[in-house]
Amino acid sequence: MKDTHSEKKDYSWLSSAAGLCAALVCYGTLAAVALLSMVGITVEIDEGLMVKLISGLLILALAGMVFSFRAHRNFGPLSLSITSAALLLWVFFVSYSKPLELVGFSALLFAAVWDFRVKKRSCACD
Repeated sequence: MKDTHSEKKDYSWLSSAAGLCAALVCYGTLAAVALLSMVGITVEIDEGLMVKLISGLLILALAGMVFSFRAHRNFGPLSLSITSAALLLWVFFVSYSKPLELVGFSALLFAAVWDFRVKKRSCACD
């Protein structure tokens, strides 16, 4: 008899990967532009495109958190990631604030680490 649990696709890694990519797209691009300008190369960045890309990655991160939640049933990481994504979307589309942006990305990354630890703990118990 086949084990149906092992045949299911596990997309819970998506939350960590997308959250990390969102932070890297935001701050990595800023760092690259700053380094290039230090050597005299000017680069124009389309901020609207960056916001759309980061927002898409936030949605992917939330989707990954939902998959993880279904595996371990711990509301903590999911609720923190929803809150941080909502904060970041507010910052991007309503009222920009650098401190709130930093809090949002920090909370999103913390939620991803928390989710990973909870999932690892729940898989060790199975």
